[in-house]
Amino acid sequence: MSDSENKVAVETDLKSRAQAYLDAFGAQDMQRCMDFFTDESSVDFNTTVYTGKQAIEAWHKDRFEANLKMVNLKSVTVKGDTVVVDGTVSSKRLAAWRIKQLNGRVTMRFVEGKIRHGKLSPRMTNPFNTLREDMGAW
Repeated sequence: MSDSENKVAVETDLKSRAQAYLDAFGAQDMQRCMDFFTDESSVDFNTTVYTGKQAIEAWHKDRFEANLKMVNLKSVTVKGDTVVVDGTVSSKRLAAWRIKQLNGRVTMRFVEGKIRHGKLSPRMTNPFNTLREDMGAW
């Protein structure tokens, strides 16, 4: 296999692994989600880093209780061992703040097929575009 063929194969595998995790998360399937992490894994969310399977499981439980959902998957890109997912999320907690949806980015660095480090962060957009979307202009 050539270097470029190998790179495409690795990128395809990481993209499919990331999608499988997102599918498990969307189904709120705790066991399937936890299969993607090890005791060395960490998740960085909202200024807190959750390290180890126990902390990451508690983080998932909290997100599931908030009914965090990806409502629009915009892009999935792979660079080396890292997958970046851009999309739009909603949750009961966001709704409590009168935020229907929030653009966000999920960055997952994989080591031996497992998520070693995950980071979820909001992505700021032009508020006028959000208003236009709400009015159906887009």
